[in-house]
Parts: sequence; C-alpha cells; structure tokens
Amino acid sequence: MKHFLSGLIAIALSIAAAPSLAADARNVTVVNETGYAIKFLGFNAPDDGLDEWENELDKVLQNQASTYVEFDDDDEGCVWNIRVDWKNYDESVLWKNVNLCKLTALRLRYDPGTKTTSFLAE
Repeated sequence: MKHFLSGLIAIALSIAAAPSLAADARNVTVVNETGYAIKFLGFNAPDDGLDEWENELDKVLQNQASTYVEFDDDDEGCVWNIRVDWKNYDESVLWKNVNLCKLTALRLRYDPGTKTTSFLAE
C-alpha cells in the first residue's frame, strides 16, 4: 500500500509539472466566405500601430477555404487588429480591437449590395 500511494503521488506530480497541451485561446480558424480570393491576412496588437503586419497565409486563401492561425508565446493579449487584402483588388479591410479569446472561428462575408465585408464570430 505504501508503494501504491508513493506511485500515485509521483504520477500526480508528473502531471502537474507537465506543460499544458491546451491550444492558445487566441488561435482562430478563418473561413473565407466572401466570394473573393484573399492574398493577405494579418493580425497585430492595437499598440503596434497599423503599419506593422505579417502575412499569416502561405498561399492565397480561395473562397470557401479556411486557414488556422496560431499565436505563439511571445504574443500577448486577447485584443487584436485584423487586416485582409484581396488578391485582385487594391483594397483592404480592417477590423480593430477584436477579442480573439472569445471566439474560435471567423467567417468572413461580403455583401455586394452594401459593398461591405464583415465577419461572423463563432
């Protein structure tokens, strides 16, 4: 019984010391439902200014395709700006101060009647 209890304590300590395997709360799936191809998808922190962006796409994100964006440990905070650039157009869409910790997916939508791009958060 003494060895059994020691074994349980050792297992409990090893589990407690193991790094968490949970996904970062900011990681998000972006689904392109706009009808247009996207060549640039960028996220930046509100304090970074609007000139500092890094493209999260390895290739053009076609309509009805999705991509998974992972944040690393150096990134801080839940609130981010999001920028999208279209493949065949010289226009960008910018959303400011989006709380990524409260969602797991962004479904990008375009309304041709109002000519506005929006997202549906899930």
